[in-house]
Amino acid sequence: MGSILIRGAKLADPEKICCERLDLLCRNGVIEKIEKNIQDPADKTVDAQSLTLLPGLVDMHVHLRDPGQTYKEDIITGCEAAVAGGVTALACMPNTKPPVDNKETVKYILDKAKKAKAKVYPVGCITKGMQGKELCDYDELKAAGCVAVSDDGRPVESANMMAQAMVKAHYAGLKVISHCEDLEIIDGGIINKGKISQQLGVKGMSRLSEDIITARELAIAQDTQMPIHIAHVSTKGSVNTIRGNTHIGVMCTCETAPHYFMMTDEKLLSRDADYRMNPPLREEDDVMAITAAVA
Repeated sequence: MGSILIRGAKLADPEKICCERLDLLCRNGVIEKIEKNIQDPADKTVDAQSLTLLPGLVDMHVHLRDPGQTYKEDIITGCEAAVAGGVTALACMPNTKPPVDNKETVKYILDKAKKAKAKVYPVGCITKGMQGKELCDYDELKAAGCVAVSDDGRPVESANMMAQAMVKAHYAGLKVISHCEDLEIIDGGIINKGKISQQLGVKGMSRLSEDIITARELAIAQDTQMPIHIAHVSTKGSVNTIRGNTHIGVMCTCETAPHYFMMTDEKLLSRDADYRMNPPLREEDDVMAITAAVA
């Protein structure tokens, strides 16, 4: 693989608040030195005085669509896209066909991922077939190589079942990732419910659908004393609920995505379906709340 010397980059160290301009020597794919003015010879030298050098990023919420929907994406192409953007490891969601609810499907993912450019961490299902009727065997999923469980793309509609899942998954060594959405409140809506949905004459998805399940999950986490991770937060209500609960000691982590702090549902006035997603783009006050939460 040879050696590469990167000179003068601003190195972003996750353990430090500030960055420092240093040289980095990498030999045969392994970082050998990080210091000022490295004098060792290298096969290739890169002048990075105007650049910032980041460690490999981890994307913990990816849809590789493999198995079963490889006309959209697969493990190899998804990881190609990941490394092109500096993401060297990712967790893949289980909403595939078949869903990742057994050790055989986990093995398929990990076997195929051996040829991928990014490290792949499988996420198994909370319920069998993501149907919300029966919990998966979490010990089996953990032993097969899963790091977490989620019915991402669907909520676990039963609060009692979610409570059982949080306890059983915890003792199996798995994290629980919740897709917070009340399907009865959604009731066929496809974009955020508000002035833009009214203007377009399109059925909207109320913020309440996310807010109410976020609050439910945090109430369960508090009652069971178990951790929960809230996926793709998009509303100011969810932000406020999460912030308030973490302040009183509820074990909650959460994530969002760039479009929730960069765009509003006004993008849909272009009638471009690329701006339609789930959760949907929200309004300016949601964007402000997400931005403040990230900061």
